[in-house]
Amino acid sequence: MRAIIRGKAYQLQFVPRLEGDAHGMCDAPTSRAKRIRILERLRDERRLEVIIHEILHACHWDLDEEAIDDSAKAIARVLWRLGYRAEK
Repeated sequence: MRAIIRGKAYQLQFVPRLEGDAHGMCDAPTSRAKRIRILERLRDERRLEVIIHEILHACHWDLDEEAIDDSAKAIARVLWRLGYRAEK
């Protein structure tokens, strides 16, 4: 899926594995072929949280990991409780 985030095009991909114990990765906004990669095995609220987390990195590359992580968890929790789910 192609997503425009703060005026930059990213390819959102669900992948079988990532480096180390990462659940998601976002390329720097200065990269040529920018990608956001999410582990395809993630499900439910955790999947939503990781997607939000990586999109926040794309939006606010300058924020530290703690700020991104706290924000993603809070947003995912609220959306999940509101009933947002992935379409099949």
